[in-house]
Amino acid sequence: MSRDLSRLVGVRHDLLVIGGGIHGLFAAYDAAQRGLSVALVERADFGSGLSFNHQRTLHGGLRALGTGHVQKARRQIAERRAWALMAPHLIRPLPFMVGTYAGVAQSRWLIAAGFKAYDLIGRRRNAGLPAELVLPLTRMVSKTEAIRLFAGTSARGLTGAGVWHDYQTIHPDRTTWSVALAAGAAGAVLCNYTEAIAPLLEGNRVAGARVRDALTGQTSDVLARATLICAGSALGDVMANFGATGAPPLVRAMNLLIDRPGGELAVAVRGRAGRMLTAVPWRGFVLVGTHQSRDLVDASDPAPGPVQVAEAISEVNQAFPSFAVRADDIRLVHHGLTPAVRRAGVADLMPESHVTRHNGAGRPGLLSIVGVKFTTARHTAEAAVDAVYGELGLTPRPPSRTGQVALPYAIAPATAVTIAAQLADRHPALDPADAVHLVDWYGSEAPAVALVASERGLLNRLSSSSPVMAGEIVYAVTHGQALRLSDAVLRRTLLGSTGHPGREALTRAADLMGSLLGWSAQQQLEETAAVERRYPLTRAVQ
Repeated sequence: MSRDLSRLVGVRHDLLVIGGGIHGLFAAYDAAQRGLSVALVERADFGSGLSFNHQRTLHGGLRALGTGHVQKARRQIAERRAWALMAPHLIRPLPFMVGTYAGVAQSRWLIAAGFKAYDLIGRRRNAGLPAELVLPLTRMVSKTEAIRLFAGTSARGLTGAGVWHDYQTIHPDRTTWSVALAAGAAGAVLCNYTEAIAPLLEGNRVAGARVRDALTGQTSDVLARATLICAGSALGDVMANFGATGAPPLVRAMNLLIDRPGGELAVAVRGRAGRMLTAVPWRGFVLVGTHQSRDLVDASDPAPGPVQVAEAISEVNQAFPSFAVRADDIRLVHHGLTPAVRRAGVADLMPESHVTRHNGAGRPGLLSIVGVKFTTARHTAEAAVDAVYGELGLTPRPPSRTGQVALPYAIAPATAVTIAAQLADRHPALDPADAVHLVDWYGSEAPAVALVASERGLLNRLSSSSPVMAGEIVYAVTHGQALRLSDAVLRRTLLGSTGHPGREALTRAADLMGSLLGWSAQQQLEETAAVERRYPLTRAVQ
């Protein structure tokens, strides 16, 4: 998928999507799949904002059921299953455990009753799925078994535990990029590093946006019959630019990747603020969160500093004292600003996504999404495209099919071994373990990546600690719209997904990208420094 801003201009699109996170990408995909002409602009890189900050899990609504929201739980179960149909090679079942205690709130009988109801409303959770993705029924375990499953479980007051299964996104950034690929394959025009700076108006109707190429500074007018803002934490600023109101306040959310061995299951524990924190095994380490700020924050607030990270560490240690996390144990901080609400004067995460048509507020042609969950992003985007059809007065409205169609390059998990073996046979210089890695990340696109790497003599790894090959960086530029080093290191490959990949690997990646994109030596240094700022200083590798 190539970046071509010329395709944005000279035509009137049915829909312009502003924002290339998971909600905007799904909206572009859904609209294009239904036959609308679609353009999408993203001011940074696709999936680089709040979509980069989640716990790598697809939840089936157990917490929603626990608060009495049965329909919400049903919807999340359905969307979790939709992900298994869309991206079977990029997810896997993951067991979760929550302890039971004396008293009422987390008593064994209450959780067991909730589990029975959950199994009942989720009885079709596995319909049509491959055996590898079948989710077992919930179960209750004894105190002894709970401590065996998670050695860090405190025995104080413990009566046992409940175990259920959700999905883990094995490669969440590849998953987000796969939605972008699906949108492009359906006919949408997607351009990253392209910022919407002002509305185009026909009378009081929004008729698209003036956009600016962040790389060249050039501006262009993108005409559209409807405009959908999906700008994440920048929603308030973009809406204000377009003369609209209604953006929610924000809180900072953080997940910490810590240098502790990941086990076989995730563990949920109630934190001191009353919210559940979850420790999730992630590629040999543990991802813990979600910690959120106690107060509202401004959209212009910078990344969390040492004080904010220390607050998160303190909450993690209170919930999981066996981890004994120190600042130098943090490998990577996932953070983002997420929509919030105020309850009794206390800031909390917004519980539901919502779609707004702004025609009643004097801005016909303008719609917006406030998205709060990665799991249900597809469903929210479907609702937004339904609203676009209403805004445009188009009938009949074709049904959405995004939840039934596999994303590009999806493969059945059982076929991955076969494809990896074929790759290793076809490219004798390719290490069999690296062939497995390529199929694991790229699915059926792996042969194309291996071919590019082989033809350029770039089948060598960038780092001894990572399976990512030099050729993958080239492929990210030539086939993946990677324009910054961070795009390739953090999102188009897994090179930097579990911490600093090492100075040598970053320098080599910058050299490869620089030769393709015409970077000067100074720009290569700046690109490398920008990536290194994403990691805690204590984790920098020379």
